[in-house]
Amino acid sequence: MTQVVVPRSTRLLSLAGVVAGATAESLLIPGGARRRQRLQICTAARVLTALGARVRVVLPPVPWPRAGGLLVTGHDAGRLGDLALLTSVPRSLAGWGELADRVVPVPGTRTPPRPGGTVVCPVTVTCRTADGPLSRLPRRLDEVAALRGLVFDVWLLDAVPSDAADQLGGAGIGGSTMTAVGGTEGAGTAEAA
Repeated sequence: MTQVVVPRSTRLLSLAGVVAGATAESLLIPGGARRRQRLQICTAARVLTALGARVRVVLPPVPWPRAGGLLVTGHDAGRLGDLALLTSVPRSLAGWGELADRVVPVPGTRTPPRPGGTVVCPVTVTCRTADGPLSRLPRRLDEVAALRGLVFDVWLLDAVPSDAADQLGGAGIGGSTMTAVGGTEGAGTAEAA
């Protein structure tokens, strides 16, 4: 199977179309909080697709609770890593809405912030290409668009009771600090393999 190489200019043009379309949709089509969330998730997925990136989600051995969790992140993948998080983390977690509003701001009815739960749900994002892992994702869009085979690995780590997370003091994967999306610190207990 041959791989089609998409030029960087084509990817950047496609990205411009995604951003323009999302902006027009958010301004022209009225709706509530559900429509707003759908637009944020779809825009995040379309931006990553336009840049030629894929998202791979690595699930924890024990599933997260359906409700009552607090989203805690720790990664150095920048805004694109946050877009990958939006497409792969449950919307029911406290902190998801704040992350979505920061990364894909859309006018409209906002969902009220959910209170933090009794469980901390840590997440980290790593990046790799066909050549191997990236220690740091390029910050300029034209450099990201030039990468071939970009994959964001979203690691959903083991859920930790809130009181145990406070005792760990913010330690995360490989020394990175795990930070709650709402601004408080928490911790993860699993190492990304």
